[in-house]
Amino acid sequence: TLRQVVIEPGGEADRVFTMLMGDEVPPRREFIEQNAKYANIDV
Repeated sequence: TLRQVVIEPGGEADRVFTMLMGDEVPPRREFIEQNAKYANIDV
């Protein structure tokens, strides 16, 4: 089965991608610290 996925709004996804992959470290670090509790890591 093939499913089509639409991400809305596209601007928000672009903003997050640019923040996480960009050259600015402080916003990326803040995002990671705020969202680390949602990570599901199996160590």
